[in-house]
Amino acid sequence: MRLKKIIGAGIVCSVLLMPVSTLDAKGKAPTEPSSKAFNAAEDSVKPDPNALLILETHHQGRAAYTGSFTMIADNGTLADIIIENHSNHPMYMNLYVDDYSEPMETTISKNSEKTVKLLALQDTSVKVYIYSRIGHDMDLSIRAEQFR
Repeated sequence: MRLKKIIGAGIVCSVLLMPVSTLDAKGKAPTEPSSKAFNAAEDSVKPDPNALLILETHHQGRAAYTGSFTMIADNGTLADIIIENHSNHPMYMNLYVDDYSEPMETTISKNSEKTVKLLALQDTSVKVYIYSRIGHDMDLSIRAEQFR
């Protein structure tokens, strides 16, 4: 059982460390197509409401944000946690996978958005803790989506 948790934490950690880029192969940002075919494809990719793990939540104040959810393997093995930092200070997120894992920490830069990708091959409980190290006012939005 302990080996399974270590392997699961290793997979999640490796996914957290993968770079996410919005640049195409030529090194420039993709242009936005304006065709109806694109709009139809975009509509079909919208997440299923059943796959929302954390509904869009706006959090303000000096208190840390805490949230939790459970990824059910039947709903898919991948999840994105999207955090938007609207403040002028960095924030830090500790992510706990299952009850006995060491926290994985990541930084959310000031006035930026960060997507953390998770991979879970079995039912997995996840706890999210976002805080400021210096106690400044926090202003953030967070949501989490699970998909196949």
